Amino acid sequence: MKYLNELVTQFQKDNIPMHPCTTQEIHEVKKLIGNHYLPIAYIEFLETMGRGTENTFFRGESCYIDELLELNTWGAELLEENNVSLKLTENEFVFWMCQGCMFCFFKMNEGENPPVYVFSESNKKKEFYKITDSFTEFLHRRYLKDRDIFREKN
Repeated sequence: MKYLNELVTQFQKDNIPMHPCTTQEIHEVKKLIGNHYLPIAYIEFLETMGRGTENTFFRGESCYIDELLELNTWGAELLEENNVSLKLTENEFVFWMCQGCMFCFFKMNEGENPPVYVFSESNKKKEFYKITDSFTEFLHRRYLKDRDIFREKN
């Protein structure tokens, strides 16, 4: 593993079980994107925790294989519902959605560990903007946030 070593090690240290996607499920994701390049960091995510984790990581958010194949469609629908001129291209892959009001994506031509962009209907400018310089940075930030929320509740 090239990109997710640190995060996987942290999950193991924190006793968070991770459920990997099957080879067939990863094939379905690759089939969905056609001839585009799926970044290695994202493939590592699918191979280690693409079917979900236990505890709080991404709880209540859509990013795992059970909803993953629908996220690009849902992202496009959210843009339409908000009457914005923005459109997702074939090069943009929606990998995360929260509450049906915001989503994150990466551009499949921006390397093995691409930057992450977001759209949120609460953003008054109604535009895409970069929130992290890499997919792994996005995962680390989300994990720290989710872990802190979990600790506050317990």
